[in-house]
Formats: sequence, C-alpha cells, structure tokens
Amino acid sequence: MREAIYKLPQEFLHKLKKIYPHDCSRIATTFLTKRSTTFRINYAKTDLNSLRKALQNQRVKFKELSFPQGAFILKGSLRDLQKTEVYQQGQIFVQGLSSMLPVLALSPENGENILDLCAAPGAKTTQIFSLAPESKILAIEKIRTRYYKLLANLKVQGADSVKVMLIDSIWVRKKFPEQFDKILADVPCSCEGRFLVSDPKTFKFWKQKKVKEMAHKQKKLLHSAFFALKEGGIMVYSTCTFSPEENEEIIDWFLNKFKDKAELMPLDIPSSFSRPALARWKEKKFSSDLRLTRRIIPNDLMGGFFIAKIRKISV
Repeated sequence: MREAIYKLPQEFLHKLKKIYPHDCSRIATTFLTKRSTTFRINYAKTDLNSLRKALQNQRVKFKELSFPQGAFILKGSLRDLQKTEVYQQGQIFVQGLSSMLPVLALSPENGENILDLCAAPGAKTTQIFSLAPESKILAIEKIRTRYYKLLANLKVQGADSVKVMLIDSIWVRKKFPEQFDKILADVPCSCEGRFLVSDPKTFKFWKQKKVKEMAHKQKKLLHSAFFALKEGGIMVYSTCTFSPEENEEIIDWFLNKFKDKAELMPLDIPSSFSRPALARWKEKKFSSDLRLTRRIIPNDLMGGFFIAKIRKISV
C-alpha cells in the first residue's frame, strides 16, 4: 500500500485487512483520491430524453451510466453544473452512485405509504419521490440543522408533498405502528466508506469504540422501524461502512430476534462491484441467509456500502 494510506487509523487498516484479506490493498487505494462527481435524474420534473438534451444545450459534460439507470458521471466542474438551469430547477440531484442503490432496492411505487428514517440531507428522500411522486412519503430527522437542509432540498426537487418531522426515529414504533408499506433505514454509521486521506475530518473521529456505539444505535433504529412496517411490507437497511459489527452482525441479530416474522430478500445488484456478506466474523458464524445481503466494494465510482432487504412475514 502507498505510504499516504498510513495516515488512516492503524486499527482501521488492520481491521480492513481482516475483512478483505485479498482486496485490502486495492480497496485502500480508493481512499487516496476523491471520486468523480455523479448525479441522477429527478423523474418528477423531467424524463431522460429531455434531460439529455438539456444537459447538452447547457454544455454540461457528462457520461450516462447503464447502471444505475438515470445516473450520470459529471465530466466538468461541479461549480459550473450548479450554475445551470437543470441543477437550479431541481431536474437533477448530485448524489454518490452507491448512495442510490438502497432506494433502488426499496423499489418505491405510487400509492404506497413510505417512511425514510434519518432522512437528511435528503438525497434518498428525493430519490424516493422521483421514482414514486404519488406515494405518501414521511421523512424523519432529529437534528435541527440537518432537518432544515432536508426541507431545502425537498423544495428544490419539487417534493412539497413529502411530510417531514423533526423527531428521533427511535419513536416510530410507538407513533406509527404497522403503518408503512416500505421503510428505508439508511442508518447513522461510522462512515468508513467515505474516508479520504486528504480530508482528515472524514476519519479522525474513528475508533472501535465509535463502531460499537453506532451498532447499539443501529439495533434500536432497526428494531423500532420493524414495528412500524405493515405485514408483508419491505424494509431496506443500509450503511456506508465496512465494519461487520454495523452490517452482518446487525442483520444476524435482527433475524434471531424476529424468527418467523422476517426474511431476507435477494438484491439485484451487479456482481462486478458487489459481493455477498461475510459468512463469519472472528468467532461468530452468521446465518446462511445473509448471503442475500450485499457489500458494495469501493472503486473509482462506488463508495463502500452494505445493503439488506427485509420482508415482514408476520406481526
């Protein structure tokens, strides 16, 4: 590994090598350079053909991707993109590619009652709205400054119908019992997938103790959200981190807690940049069902992510 990598916490690098013994060096190099800026269409305001023409007319340099559909790589500067009408009118939303995948896994549809936990700053909330503008969406955020950022993004994207609440998502169990067809639980995490060597604030907070604190919070959020889900409903759990304590261990704990009440569902994510969950971590062997979850392996375009899709079988 290149010398600059060792600016990252040594305990993290040691752990990464245990998680990905064969790919650690390659994955570590992705922390050295900032990924290309990517953005997606807002279907609630335009369609792909119209957007392509508008981007060309406004001299935006881009490359369209086949997956995720409706996603683009920006070839010019973000500052120039922000001056365009397509950006200012909310026809697009700047968002990381891996961040788009949980909503695609959720597959929101018009007419559904959908909950987005920990929703700010609103990338995934607006993506849900883009795909299902006639659904009933509730977005929850507990931090006031982030709450206002969420409101601002919803306004630009034309998502005025989205209901927003300034509360802790831990309370959805009591406030909304068995009310939602679909729930996105993109939970707070240790954000290891966002580490950037040139930006120490992305990793200076990292400690194994922080990982354990996040895991405790994630269990409470997932537990609460499950009670807000209707029978037969779908919930997607996701993080932007590598630690098994926040990924496989959470889902394994959840399946054990809700035996015969929940099941994992397969995810349609290309194997070129994803792989199944770990089968074990340290002394713990996970349920074989975890093979249905996916780890997004970081590369030049994708950041590290973990995604699990859960169906509620019974209450």
